[in-house]
Amino acid sequence: MRVRVVALLGVALMAGLAGAASAQAKQGPVAGTWACVAHGTGNGDMEYTFNLKQAAAEVTGNFTAPSPDGTPTKHEVKSGSFRAGKLALHFDDDNGTIDVTGGVSGKDAMKGDWTQGEAGGTWECKRGTAAATSKP
Repeated sequence: MRVRVVALLGVALMAGLAGAASAQAKQGPVAGTWACVAHGTGNGDMEYTFNLKQAAAEVTGNFTAPSPDGTPTKHEVKSGSFRAGKLALHFDDDNGTIDVTGGVSGKDAMKGDWTQGEAGGTWECKRGTAAATSKP
């Protein structure tokens, strides 16, 4: 009886782990929390955090970055997609639309370009711990 219970627990544990891995795979490669840095902002590098969800080709979520006074400000994805390895995100803020393009650049990394009006630059992210949300 004891062997049977242990065997059933083992099977249940393996099924749970497989289900969690399957759920993570279904979320898509850009889903999750990303610690990011934008280059070319005119004020030096800016750290921010992407919190993204992915359902098929649709990407939703937000990014959090410091406002000019240093307090964290959240910007929701206005529209977003991930198709054929290409990420496209669009955000609105007080200075206009921010367009972000790029893609996955490794197992737990992304990079690309951003534009906002005439301004623009590059960005890079690593999956995991959120970036700092205020300037040092």
